[in-house]
Amino acid sequence: MFTLRARRLAVATLSAVALTAAGCAPAGLESSPAPAGSQTAPTAASPTAVASPSALASPTPTAAPSPTASPTPSVPASASATPTATPSSRPSYTGDPNAIVKGSNHIGSAEAYVYPAQLVQQWLEGEVKPTEKIVFLTFDDGPNQTTTPIILDALKEAGVHATFYVIGSNVGDNPDLLKQELAEGHAINLHSWSHDYKKLYPGRKANAERVESEYVKTLEAVQSILGPEFNTEGWRYPGGHMSWKNMAGADEALASHGVHWVDWNADTRDSAPKSSRPSSVDEMVQNATEPIRAGFHVAVILGHDTPDKTLTAKSVPAIIAAYKEAGFKFGVIS
Repeated sequence: MFTLRARRLAVATLSAVALTAAGCAPAGLESSPAPAGSQTAPTAASPTAVASPSALASPTPTAAPSPTASPTPSVPASASATPTATPSSRPSYTGDPNAIVKGSNHIGSAEAYVYPAQLVQQWLEGEVKPTEKIVFLTFDDGPNQTTTPIILDALKEAGVHATFYVIGSNVGDNPDLLKQELAEGHAINLHSWSHDYKKLYPGRKANAERVESEYVKTLEAVQSILGPEFNTEGWRYPGGHMSWKNMAGADEALASHGVHWVDWNADTRDSAPKSSRPSSVDEMVQNATEPIRAGFHVAVILGHDTPDKTLTAKSVPAIIAAYKEAGFKFGVIS
């Protein structure tokens, strides 16, 4: 069985070989980091065994301030590091294709197209390079009963899969959608409990204890619906890792649970200021397909499935079609 522990060991091995050879926001946020430029993110500490989550008090969300800085991730199109393993090199999965892989965020059938969060972020930073063109559709801030079903229908119709970064305070009201995401072969990652910038990043500096507590609380909420066999190494910081200061402590706290963060390099801009948000499917697709025009081999697309993001949901088929035409394979993030 290609377990979560085995994937983490594989990532560490591949990384060692290779090295030797506008942002996520709740509805109404006034700014969004753009997906261009360059940044070297702090390297998370080596993960240890996943700790048993403990009950934590529920935070009370407050209004989220807009990020003012917009540093951005880099995806060098010509990274020269030794290529990583291709999908064909992974062991065949022999378990139940419709059951959750123990200790993971996906069912058995997804083993054919799942990639570790740490590896995907290394691809984004140009530390290593995939041997094939791979795109990851990611949707933050759900689930909800308005747009999430539309997105799921579009993905099913196209025969591709996505990664959903869920907010812990949302999952209890939408257990059916969380179960549907898992059952249809998608991956479920964590995106905090509150999405509250003031609490997660007071003074624009990461509060490591708060980040860790919201990770644990969100994991517990998802496990209460999907069962104790669910776990994930995937996390996305609200607003993106790129937007905040003093992130090392929070990164290390997450890494102690075997968790790694992932940003993006293509932004639909569906959470940009209203005056600059796309107003048509064509504009949305134009934003989402920037990695194709830039010649990148990896694309991590940021979208949202909050109730007001109906244009995002309607744009999914066209975004998928553009990446298929460009020869990209579709993956999900563990």
